[in-house]
Amino acid sequence: MTAPPPQAGPARASESCLLPGPAVFTPVPLCTGRKGACCPVKTILCFGDSNTFGYVPGTGARYAREVRWPCRMAQLLGEGYEVVAEGLSGRTTVFSDYIEPYRAGIEHIVPIVQSHAPDALVVMLGTNDTKTRYHVCAQEIGYGMEEVLLRLRTAYPFSPVPKVVLVSPAPLRCEEGIEFSASSVEKSKQLAPIYAGIARRFGCSYFDAGQFAALGVDGIHFTEQDHAEMARRAAAAVQALF
Repeated sequence: MTAPPPQAGPARASESCLLPGPAVFTPVPLCTGRKGACCPVKTILCFGDSNTFGYVPGTGARYAREVRWPCRMAQLLGEGYEVVAEGLSGRTTVFSDYIEPYRAGIEHIVPIVQSHAPDALVVMLGTNDTKTRYHVCAQEIGYGMEEVLLRLRTAYPFSPVPKVVLVSPAPLRCEEGIEFSASSVEKSKQLAPIYAGIARRFGCSYFDAGQFAALGVDGIHFTEQDHAEMARRAAAAVQALF
């Protein structure tokens, strides 16, 4: 007696995916995150200290998101842009210590830009470099900023480096204290021409926050009005890049 033919069972997953005829693959362009056909939105990275973080003068609280200048700038720029805020209180250009560890911007710039793949950066650092414990002059702070920009280039060995808007921080207006002294205030006043020279040598866009920032009661941090004007000027500078 002949055994009945086996009943067809459910198709295996691999069989159910088979299509008749030769397979056709359409290559998909790899999106690197940089500006291009697959990434029409431009990413702008704001790299700074407590005035990018949104520190409230006199209280140590943080401004609401809609008050901080990176978020305001995003609103001004509109849909064609994505703004990433990377502000860390106490961040310096290259100087570090054990009182406030992990604050040297030069140590963070490469992993941060490799994480976000920005088309442009707005960089504002230098205020914390004037602290008495770092014992550096204004020109050395400028050297630190140059090193940050040089380190940025190492993140892009095979592609163009993102454009940079370099911002000189507003001069301090604080009273003599533990961290900032009269010498700190004087050094902060000397940064604008030093940064302007760096911007020329490195091909950066540039503006001076000291031209508009009134600063709050502590003489260090932006007021809400300062954030609004910083956003306006930064947005204009970014738009001029593209």
